[in-house]
Amino acid sequence: MDIITSIAGVLLGGGILAFIQFLINRHDNKHDKFGKLTEAIEKLTNTMEERFNSVDQKIDTVDSKADEYNAVSCRVRILRFEDELQSEIRHSKDAWDQCLSDCRSYETYAETHENFRNNITEATIEHIKRSYAERLEKHDFL
Repeated sequence: MDIITSIAGVLLGGGILAFIQFLINRHDNKHDKFGKLTEAIEKLTNTMEERFNSVDQKIDTVDSKADEYNAVSCRVRILRFEDELQSEIRHSKDAWDQCLSDCRSYETYAETHENFRNNITEATIEHIKRSYAERLEKHDFL
């Protein structure tokens, strides 16, 4: 009987050890799967972050180009208005106010962007401002 008890004890002990080993392996497999999942999420996060940064840079570029386009448009309107003044075309007070608004926008952009070519309109803007002051003094708007 001692032999049978010993064999039963060994088998039972081996069974318990096998079960414990099974649980450890199962835990390790779950941990490995979790680790792989974590790595995949990190890669995806990094990829998305890179894409967002790229999109942000593109948006900044578009904003910068739009601001420059707006400044150039203001310059074109300012120069056209000056041409009309030189041709003695009269304007309403609203047209003068719009032109002065364009002048402010243009000057603000030129001041904050050193590389923007500004030598074209400095004298023109000064002439428009002097002419506006004269018209305002005389109440001489269209």
